[in-house]
Amino acid sequence: MMYNAGMDPQIGRRESRDNLAEQIEGHIERKACGRIRDLHVVCSGESIILQGRSRTYHAKQLAQQAVLDLTDSGRLLTNQIVVC
Repeated sequence: MMYNAGMDPQIGRRESRDNLAEQIEGHIERKACGRIRDLHVVCSGESIILQGRSRTYHAKQLAQQAVLDLTDSGRLLTNQIVVC
């Protein structure tokens, strides 16, 4: 029997999480106008983690609001963006 990676549900979920993370990163970049440096979004299960650096709390809030624009309220959002 030949193994088909496209049939593995774990691979499909990982691709879906990666795609969501990319969409969120792009939306944050647009909303925050590039004011978040070293932006990285991690999606795992029912949680989303924002990581990066910003000079203002306002930009950090814009990033968080951008995530809320794209996702349902059922996900746990952790904003680890450092203001420095």
